[in-house]
Amino acid sequence: MKLDIKEILFWIFLAIAMGLLVWNVFGNSPTEFITMVAILFTILLKVVSTSERLAKIETKFNFLARDFKEHIRHK
Repeated sequence: MKLDIKEILFWIFLAIAMGLLVWNVFGNSPTEFITMVAILFTILLKVVSTSERLAKIETKFNFLARDFKEHIRHK
């Protein structure tokens, strides 16, 4: 399984966001805005990574459908 840089960044930012959230709840040190930006950025990074993978899968299915159509035409 090949690790994508976006997946690695997702896990890093998830740890940072959870750390900020815990720090905000128990220590009341960072502002709520910084915590929310970190969480939203982490979610955005995951959505972009997932949408790129879905686009690749869609392209593969399109090529597969084209190959089946060509195979049927040449029979």
